[in-house]
Amino acid sequence: MAVSSAVEPDETQTAPKPDWLNPYYADRPEWDPFGPGQEATYAPDRPSWDPYAPHGGGTPGLVSASPTGLAIRDSVLRYNKLYLQSGTSLTTSGTVNLGEPYTLWLHVGNWGSFVLYDRGRELLSQNFIYPGWYRIDRYAEILVSHQYVFNVTGLSNEVSVSINPAGYSTTSSLVGRVVDQYGRGIPGATVQISSGEGGSFGTNANNLGYYGMDLPSGIYSMTAELSGYRFDMATARVWSGTVSVAGKIVGYPLYGTDPFAARMGWLEGKVVDKNGIGISGARVRSDDGSSVVTDASGGYMMTLNPGWHTINAEAEGLLFRSANVHIVSSRVTQLDITGREILVLGGGYGQR
Repeated sequence: MAVSSAVEPDETQTAPKPDWLNPYYADRPEWDPFGPGQEATYAPDRPSWDPYAPHGGGTPGLVSASPTGLAIRDSVLRYNKLYLQSGTSLTTSGTVNLGEPYTLWLHVGNWGSFVLYDRGRELLSQNFIYPGWYRIDRYAEILVSHQYVFNVTGLSNEVSVSINPAGYSTTSSLVGRVVDQYGRGIPGATVQISSGEGGSFGTNANNLGYYGMDLPSGIYSMTAELSGYRFDMATARVWSGTVSVAGKIVGYPLYGTDPFAARMGWLEGKVVDKNGIGISGARVRSDDGSSVVTDASGGYMMTLNPGWHTINAEAEGLLFRSANVHIVSSRVTQLDITGREILVLGGGYGQR
């Protein structure tokens, strides 16, 4: 990625399109309520169905959980330990793609008051916390690096998280992508962007489904238009001085364009263990013979004929119960599948 010079632009020449990672454009005014570091007071007016809405009004949630099945790659010799989950490993640094979720794991070594910091800014606090393992789920919403550390009667180690723009451009303040139900980019869709103050903007997705636009700080909703598809809505909040990513706009084929796809339905969800940790590489099977393998976070999606189906999951060391689901044409049905660890007991098998 080429970064423009930080010197003052020459007014006698045509100003170049800004790169929003350029330090010249990164000085966020103090009045900007959407700037990085303002998460603790940010209260977005987002619908409950929006999967990209930050939990707790932008404040991350601290959940008691155990990192069962995860291997510690970088050992930390402290009472208070902090890690980033990378696949099935815990490490003290890593890279996350823009627009993707990630998880922090914390081992608190003593009871007391808790504070989590990101680059020296307070991100989360709690008056009292017990010793043990906890997790915090985050979302790479803006293209800035993070440096996490927490304090409970003593500081933890630091964890650095770099955000990779992946396929998104850095030359717009708001970027996003239009995809089909399988996550493939839909080229040529017209993206309609609306602000909470009544403004309306439009742009087009490129041949991979990506789009971008320079917009002022604020909260936006967006959808797309393209012949033969219907699209869900997505939302975004734009922070000045950096690149903000919108939730993916998902499109579904309409009847008449692809008759086969139109009469099918979809099943999606996650395969998790009893602690809610996603199981990568698990196989999900349907009674019609189709099957898929879960991604790095345990997620899956299947295309099925409408009607009732019996769903099973398979993963090494885990036992799953089958589930019956009803698939509706042109709709997505949600099903999360939980497995329990298999233990060898006296030559036989048990579960816990």
